[in-house]
Amino acid sequence: MMSAETTTRRPPEGVALIARTHWLTSGVILFCVGLLHVILRSSSVFTLTSNTYIYGGGLSFLYAATGFMVWTGTPPGRFFSYACSLLYLARPPLGLQIWRIMRSSEYKAHFERPPQDSRPG
Repeated sequence: MMSAETTTRRPPEGVALIARTHWLTSGVILFCVGLLHVILRSSSVFTLTSNTYIYGGGLSFLYAATGFMVWTGTPPGRFFSYACSLLYLARPPLGLQIWRIMRSSEYKAHFERPPQDSRPG
């Protein structure tokens, strides 16, 4: 059984920054879809289809789930983080900082699982 300390440990600061950035991006996507809905709900020229909400919600969920996987160190999170971080390269100071962190040994080590104890008992 895992102790409370191992299940609630805080990741290194660089990893936490990447997770928070993904969560912030998820919130911004939801905010923008909501703002578009409010602005265009009475427009007869532009209409939002259900696909708009599906794509926006899906992207928001992807970024939120990626942030969670990065925070907890789930191995697929590392690869999802690379994919999600392509968006950040549009802002070079942010994007290059994030990619520098993702190339660090500390970041890579965060996703490695400790070996399982194979002894019976």
